[in-house]
Amino acid sequence: MAEVSKDVPSDNSPAWKRLYEAAVLELDNSKLPERIAEARRVIHDRAEETLAHSLLAEHRLLNNALHTLQILEAVVAREKPQPQSSPAATTGSIPA
Repeated sequence: MAEVSKDVPSDNSPAWKRLYEAAVLELDNSKLPERIAEARRVIHDRAEETLAHSLLAEHRLLNNALHTLQILEAVVAREKPQPQSSPAATTGSIPA
Protein backbone atom coordinates (compact mmCIF):
# COMPACT_ATOMS: atom_id res chain seq x y z
CA MET A 1 0.00 0.00 0.00
CA ALA A 2 1.20 3.58 -0.65
CA GLU A 3 3.04 5.45 2.06
CA VAL A 4 1.05 8.23 3.72
CA SER A 5 2.56 11.67 3.09
CA LYS A 6 4.22 13.32 6.08
CA ASP A 7 2.14 16.49 5.69
CA VAL A 8 -1.22 14.69 5.71
CA PRO A 9 -2.86 14.94 9.13
CA SER A 10 -3.29 11.65 10.94
CA ASP A 11 -6.60 10.82 12.61
CA ASN A 12 -8.99 7.89 12.83
CA SER A 13 -10.12 8.23 9.20
CA PRO A 14 -9.13 5.49 6.77
CA ALA A 15 -5.87 6.16 4.92
CA TRP A 16 -7.67 6.40 1.58
CA LYS A 17 -9.95 9.13 2.93
CA ARG A 18 -7.09 11.19 4.39
CA LEU A 19 -5.18 11.02 1.10
CA TYR A 20 -8.32 11.80 -0.91
CA GLU A 21 -9.04 14.87 1.26
CA ALA A 22 -5.41 15.99 0.98
CA ALA A 23 -5.69 15.84 -2.83
CA VAL A 24 -9.02 17.66 -2.97
CA LEU A 25 -7.83 20.38 -0.57
CA GLU A 26 -4.31 20.81 -2.04
CA LEU A 27 -3.73 24.41 -3.14
CA ASP A 28 -0.22 23.97 -4.54
CA ASN A 29 -0.65 22.98 -8.20
CA SER A 30 2.88 21.57 -8.30
CA LYS A 31 1.96 19.03 -5.57
CA LEU A 32 -1.53 18.27 -6.85
CA PRO A 33 -0.71 15.61 -9.51
CA GLU A 34 1.26 13.53 -6.98
CA ARG A 35 -1.49 13.93 -4.36
CA ILE A 36 -4.07 12.72 -6.89
CA ALA A 37 -1.90 9.77 -7.93
CA GLU A 38 -1.21 8.78 -4.32
CA ALA A 39 -4.90 8.97 -3.36
CA ARG A 40 -5.92 7.02 -6.46
CA ARG A 41 -3.43 4.21 -5.67
CA VAL A 42 -4.70 3.81 -2.10
CA ILE A 43 -8.36 4.03 -3.16
CA HIS A 44 -7.84 1.32 -5.79
CA ASP A 45 -6.15 -0.91 -3.20
CA ARG A 46 -9.05 -0.41 -0.79
CA ALA A 47 -11.62 -0.95 -3.56
CA GLU A 48 -10.10 -4.37 -4.26
CA GLU A 49 -10.37 -5.22 -0.56
CA THR A 50 -14.03 -4.12 -0.37
CA LEU A 51 -14.95 -6.20 -3.42
CA ALA A 52 -13.37 -9.25 -1.85
CA HIS A 53 -15.35 -8.69 1.36
CA SER A 54 -18.62 -7.41 -0.16
CA LEU A 55 -18.49 -4.00 1.53
CA LEU A 56 -20.87 -2.32 -0.90
CA ALA A 57 -21.38 0.97 0.99
CA GLU A 58 -17.66 1.66 1.23
CA HIS A 59 -17.19 0.56 -2.38
CA ARG A 60 -19.65 3.29 -3.42
CA LEU A 61 -17.72 5.88 -1.39
CA LEU A 62 -14.51 4.79 -3.08
CA ASN A 63 -16.07 5.08 -6.55
CA ASN A 64 -17.34 8.58 -5.72
CA ALA A 65 -13.88 9.59 -4.50
CA LEU A 66 -12.25 8.28 -7.69
CA HIS A 67 -14.75 10.19 -9.81
CA THR A 68 -14.02 13.41 -7.91
CA LEU A 69 -10.26 12.89 -8.37
CA GLN A 70 -10.84 12.40 -12.11
CA ILE A 71 -12.70 15.73 -12.28
CA LEU A 72 -9.96 17.46 -10.26
CA GLU A 73 -7.32 16.04 -12.59
CA ALA A 74 -9.20 17.44 -15.60
CA VAL A 75 -9.35 20.87 -13.96
CA VAL A 76 -5.60 20.79 -13.30
CA ALA A 77 -4.90 19.81 -16.91
CA ARG A 78 -7.17 22.56 -18.22
CA GLU A 79 -5.51 25.20 -16.02
CA LYS A 80 -1.95 24.35 -17.04
CA PRO A 81 -0.35 27.27 -18.87
CA GLN A 82 -0.31 26.63 -22.60
CA PRO A 83 2.90 27.37 -24.55
CA GLN A 84 2.83 30.67 -26.41
CA SER A 85 2.50 30.33 -30.17
CA SER A 86 2.90 32.83 -32.97
CA PRO A 87 -0.21 34.46 -34.50
CA ALA A 88 0.48 32.68 -37.80
CA ALA A 89 0.43 29.32 -36.04
CA THR A 90 -2.93 30.01 -34.42
CA THR A 91 -4.66 31.43 -37.49
CA GLY A 92 -3.07 29.18 -40.05
CA SER A 93 -2.15 32.18 -42.20
CA ILE A 94 1.20 33.43 -43.38
CA PRO A 95 2.14 36.91 -42.11
CA ALA A 96 2.26 39.57 -44.83
